[in-house]
Amino acid sequence: MRQRVLIVLCLVVGVLSGCSESLPESYQPLPQSIKITDINLYDQNAQTIHEQSLLGKWSLVFFGYTYCPDVCPTTLVELNKAAAQIKSDAFQVVLVSVDPKRDTPEQLKAYIEYFNPSFQAWSGDINNVEALSRQMHIFFQKQPHGDDENSYLMDHSSQVVLVNPQGEYVGFFTSPLKPEEMSAYLNDQLN
Repeated sequence: MRQRVLIVLCLVVGVLSGCSESLPESYQPLPQSIKITDINLYDQNAQTIHEQSLLGKWSLVFFGYTYCPDVCPTTLVELNKAAAQIKSDAFQVVLVSVDPKRDTPEQLKAYIEYFNPSFQAWSGDINNVEALSRQMHIFFQKQPHGDDENSYLMDHSSQVVLVNPQGEYVGFFTSPLKPEEMSAYLNDQLN
């Protein structure tokens, strides 16, 4: 009798675990979502951006800058691969520039369209960028690089933040990004 109970329990656990949604290896959900508020930025078309720009769509938000030598272009290539596999218009990719001094709307437009013309690129006053980065637990800092005051790098976190259609930060993807896993997870959320 005891063996039969154990077999039944194992079958029930196996069925339930097969039905549960598996999370991508690189995805870290937050224990509780965080409502994103008080966004005051501009996009690559010099249009004002507020928190409403995160409503109604799933958003993958990445902080970087157009002069980034390695992490940013690599991440945007991976996000483009993921975006190509997402079967919904209720989705967007957003690069938030941590270098507003050099990343003008014109610079952002040329840069982001190279990767994907449907991607968004935002920036703005450094205090407003910092306010958004704090809400999304993103670190960035200017690092001198050379003698010229315009010659610097921006150290920044590399995770990609996931925001739900209610404008809430719900989790993040870590490197190395796996576009197939990201798109499969987002396609599940979009259904």
